[in-house]
Amino acid sequence: VKPFTPEAMDASFIDRRIMEQSLRHYERNNLYAYLYGQLGTKTTIQQMQMYHVGTAKKWGNSTVFWQVDKEGRVHTGKVMLYNPNTGKRVKEPYAKISWVHTVLNLSSFTLNQCFFGEHLLAGNNKPVAIVESEKTAIIASAYIPNYIWLATGGKNGCFNEQHFDILGGRNVVLFPAGLRRRRRAGPRRDREDYCRGL
Repeated sequence: VKPFTPEAMDASFIDRRIMEQSLRHYERNNLYAYLYGQLGTKTTIQQMQMYHVGTAKKWGNSTVFWQVDKEGRVHTGKVMLYNPNTGKRVKEPYAKISWVHTVLNLSSFTLNQCFFGEHLLAGNNKPVAIVESEKTAIIASAYIPNYIWLATGGKNGCFNEQHFDILGGRNVVLFPAGLRRRRRAGPRRDREDYCRGL
């Protein structure tokens, strides 16, 4: 098996203008409705704009987490519906999650994800903190701004060796989503389960 190289896959990208058109109408965005109750209007707008969080019509009041790389290329956007009161994902009667390239019916699209928030690495030497959830990255960044907070987008996102190249030479801390569950289950198994410097 050959190792992955960027040349081995012709990644597709979304027109940046499509992303920019979505960066408004936050009054129709359920995640925004939840966050401004937690962070206040000014901070919530700043966080949504800094992370390129958009609004989508799908399911009504949905959120788009755009994946923009360090060079400013838009890899795709993850579309999710949140409960505006609890801030939790809507999973009933089914998990309301999709992708912009799917919504746009881009049949020949080749998905190659990047970290959510990766664009914030450009020209910024702060240490990096990595979480699973995009929502967590947005909130943590507001409270602990001395890190660049990135999200993998879940276990099937970009949490693999090929995507860690972008973090070479940086101080990186990982915050696994299952940390609390593991602590309740018993003693630490391995320090690498909790943090790693690259």
